[in-house]
This record gives sequence, C-alpha cells and structure tokens, in this order.
Amino acid sequence: MKTHRKQYQTILSLVLRTIAVNKKRCFLAVLGIIIGISAVTTMASLGYSSQEQLVYELKKLGTNMLIIESGIVLPNRSRRIIEVDTMTENDISLLQEGVDGINAIAPVFLRPGIVRTEEISVITTAIATRTPFLQISAMEASEGDFFSDEDDAEAKQVILLGQTVSSLLFKDTDPIGETVTLNNTDFEVIGVIEEKGLDANNEDLDNLVIVPLTTAQKHVVLGIREYLTHIYLEVEQAERIPEIKEEIKPILRAAHQLSPNEPDDFNIVDQSQLLAAQTDILGSVRNLINVLAIITLLGGGLGITAVQLISIRERIWEIGLHRALGASQKDIAIQFIFESAILGGIGGLIGSTIGVIAPLVIALSFALNPVIAWPILMLSLIISVIIGIAAGIYPAFYASKLNPVVALRS
Repeated sequence: MKTHRKQYQTILSLVLRTIAVNKKRCFLAVLGIIIGISAVTTMASLGYSSQEQLVYELKKLGTNMLIIESGIVLPNRSRRIIEVDTMTENDISLLQEGVDGINAIAPVFLRPGIVRTEEISVITTAIATRTPFLQISAMEASEGDFFSDEDDAEAKQVILLGQTVSSLLFKDTDPIGETVTLNNTDFEVIGVIEEKGLDANNEDLDNLVIVPLTTAQKHVVLGIREYLTHIYLEVEQAERIPEIKEEIKPILRAAHQLSPNEPDDFNIVDQSQLLAAQTDILGSVRNLINVLAIITLLGGGLGITAVQLISIRERIWEIGLHRALGASQKDIAIQFIFESAILGGIGGLIGSTIGVIAPLVIALSFALNPVIAWPILMLSLIISVIIGIAAGIYPAFYASKLNPVVALRS
C-alpha cells in the first residue's frame, strides 16, 4: 500500500512539474473549460438574482391582488386581447355581493395619454380610478397627498404623477399645486407617487398619472363614459385566490349575458401567473445558456485531448526513459490521466472564480441582489474534472502503448 502511495505521489509530482514548465500550452488546453464553467455559473447566478428581484417586485405590488382585464383572449396569440366594452361598475357591485373574501375592489380605465406643461409633453399611461385602487396597488405618496372619495364624487380636476412623469415635467422643482394638461383637460397636481420601479412585465410603473374616475367620465378625458378596462381586487387570503377566481367567472359571464358557447370576454390575472410566466422565460434563457456551455465544455475536453496528444509527441523520449527505468504501461497511463484531470480541475477553478466575481459585478451594476448559484458552481467543478479525465483517456492509452526502445531512439 505504501509503495503504491509513494508511486502515485511521484507521478503527481512529475505531472505538476510538467504543467508548471508548460504554462501557456496548458492554459490553451483548459481555455474551453474556463469559458464553459464561467458561462454556466454566471448565468445561473444572474438567473437566481433576476428571479429573486422579480419575486420582490411582485410582493411590492401585492401577492393577494387579482386583476380582471376586459377583452377576449385570442388562443395561440401570445395573450393578445380584443378589447370589448362589456365591463362596467355594475360588475363591481355584483362581485361584492356574490364573492366572499374580497377586501377591496376598484374600477380602472387605462389608456395611453399625453400630459404636458407649457414647455414639455410626456407620453404616459393614464389611469382613471377610485380611491381603493391606491390601497390595492400599495401606492404611497412621496410628495403631497392622494385624492379623496369627495374629490372623486365632486369630479375635481386633480391628478397624481408617477416619479418618471414628475421628473420629466418638473425636473427638481416641487410639482404640488402646478397645473398640467392631460389630453386637453387641465388638472392640478396634488401628489407624486412613491417610486415603484418595473413590474413583472418590465413596464415602468412610475410612468403613469392617476385621475379620479368620475372626473375622467365627466370631462371625457380618456374617451370614456361608463365601461372599464380593468377591475382590481384585493383578497383577504392569498391562498383563496384560485377559489375566488372560479367564483368570479360565472358572475361576470351572467352579467355580460354570455351563452355557454361564447368565450369569456374578460381575463383574470394574478401575481402567481406573472411570476410563473417570467420564471419560464428565465428558465428558457438559462437552458439555452446551459446547452451552449455544455458544447463549450466538450470543446474544452477536445482541446485537452489535442494538447495531450501534441505533448506526447514532444515527450516521446521522456516516456521511453521512464519505461526504461521501470515505469509500467499503467504508470504512464496514470501519469497522463492525472495530468488531464488536473488540467480539467484548474480550468474548473479558474472558471468558477470568474463565475463568482462576474455575477456579483453585473448584479451590482444593474441594482440586483447578488446571488451565487453554489450548487451549480460545485457541480461545474466536478464536471470539469470528469471532462479532464475523459479527455485524457485516449492520450494516456496512446502513450502507454509506445515502444520504449523506439521512444529512446527518437
């Protein structure tokens, strides 16, 4: 046992000296593995960071929120919706009466709009709604205040600005009390909404303005009278969302007088659906990167094989000398397999180091929470060694079969 251990230590020492002498050649041999491992670990870590950020953003919007969209969803058209004008505030009354567990409910009419001062115009998303919407959407005012139920009932021409709109229109000045024009109707700015960032569909939640629904209806600000584009609901218990969604459907179908053969003219969306959709997209991107990384790793393995074969040709005399001094074919084979395994391990270590540093830098650059995919990192290290061993099998077999007499003569 001691003899074998000493033999392996001798072989390992010889391998390490060989690698130290041929640094450039060895680096080229493991370059493919470095690229593959760093790509896998970096993309996996960024995927985890993105998913964590997505979950955080959805929690900010409210995990117990449901959104009912007015319109017919076309099958196989990436959720393209044909808008209809069947959803009204009467639906809200019916839902309040017929569905238990609704904490708050708000009508919404949403349209693109142009809001401007005398000098600047901004294309934005205009929302006409009532006060419960602000609670459901977990909005807070960073400046000023929100409109009240009385403001809505009296159709006061007041408006709330998102952070993006406020910054574009008023730069660093205080917008409270200023007058802006939304689609040719003047409004007094009474509040600025606290920054919200991007939603699950990567839309800027700060590029919006909010006005009372009664005001918008009275002045036909957004081209509306009675119908709604959305209904927002906040449920008391998030775990009841699937049950509540099923209770909503028959109520709205009956209210809209749909026959059994007609499709729903509405679509109910919850945050878990948005999270699942975004997670699927992230997963698809990660899968693509993983496939490319595997191809790169295989290329790296072929690189080690090629360099080892070249090394054998350069070291024929050395192999012949070892054989003449008593090294067996097995010893020669073990030497080259050790060398390939160590090269694979070195490539894995360098690639893993890059795979730790790169996602940290990228995540911090894009204001994401840095997350390291440690399981992927450890698996990649193991795979790199396995690829190194596999890549060295043929060169090891080839070297072990060299005739020592011919090798010495060379």
